[in-house]
Amino acid sequence: MRFIWTEYRREDAETVEKWMDGTARKNTGCEDGWAEYADACKREPETVMGENFWLMTVSEEGTPFAAIAVGLWEGELTVSELVVAPEKRGRGSGTALLAELLENSGAILGKDFISAKAVIFPDNAASQRAFEKAGFHFESAHPDGDAWYYAYRK
Repeated sequence: MRFIWTEYRREDAETVEKWMDGTARKNTGCEDGWAEYADACKREPETVMGENFWLMTVSEEGTPFAAIAVGLWEGELTVSELVVAPEKRGRGSGTALLAELLENSGAILGKDFISAKAVIFPDNAASQRAFEKAGFHFESAHPDGDAWYYAYRK
């Protein structure tokens, strides 16, 4: 594997928060920041960290460059959030980490999956391209048009 995947820790918050610029806040469900989002996920009653939900920090050559939240329900992986450091955006890093996760989920999460999904905002062309290059395809739009659903199948 190319990247190092580690469990997100509260100590990682300062690094990840630096990536939460206007673009990241606009294009994710982390308007109040990654740390607040992570804490909210952990408080969800159905969330069992390391069993059906993971918050991961992804590093390359010892330097963290992304944070990702994924869940696994009924054999389907859900990419809830993905934040990439501004200096790594547009360089294929998001696509590469998604592809690695899809191919190596057993080693990374300790769980395999059958299919995956993601919800992407319609005006987030960069994420749409990254997910499509990793093997996802557009599936449908939310009825009110504010979200697009993407799917992946092994």
